[in-house]
Amino acid sequence: MWTKLQNTPRKKIPRTIAVIDPDTCFGIACSICQAACPVEDCIVEEQDADGRWVCAVLIDKCIGCGLCVTVGNPTAPGKRDFGCPADYDAIDMVAYTEVVEVMEAQLDAEELAEAEPVTTF
Repeated sequence: MWTKLQNTPRKKIPRTIAVIDPDTCFGIACSICQAACPVEDCIVEEQDADGRWVCAVLIDKCIGCGLCVTVGNPTAPGKRDFGCPADYDAIDMVAYTEVVEVMEAQLDAEELAEAEPVTTF
């Protein structure tokens, strides 16, 4: 039986976190990244813009271990047994600060798009 080793909040913010490219992820058909991840509920399935079920990393849970990354990917950590299949190579480790900046910019853009236009008289 597979047991997740970490089910408590992370102790510090990681330097890098896993980012999954939905265009190359096979999602529920694969899920190897979910099996490799030691953190409970860190990698989840969600629908992408095209309605396909793909894997996504929860930014507040990722500890930056890189165990989900393809073996041989330049952003991958040291030696391990498996990760995202090489023919998918859908996961990269990206600087945490860079991911936060991109996410905040996306949220700001969404908020602006949802805001009601102001009319002046």
